[in-house]
Amino acid sequence: MNECMVALVEQMLDLHWRLPAARTPQATRLLQQQIDLTDKAIDALVYELYGLTAAEIALVSGGS
Repeated sequence: MNECMVALVEQMLDLHWRLPAARTPQATRLLQQQIDLTDKAIDALVYELYGLTAAEIALVSGGS
């Protein structure tokens, strides 16, 4: 799991670095979608790491 987290964080940093250089709205939108998916993957690993239940995840993420 540790290597996976490191890879996701490195991916997130790269995506954020590339975002300001996007030349078209479509490129910006694609990068933002990749950022959102990477963020969700990081969240899922953190939830797993801490052994959170579905109810706890909903509470942490602001859901119901």
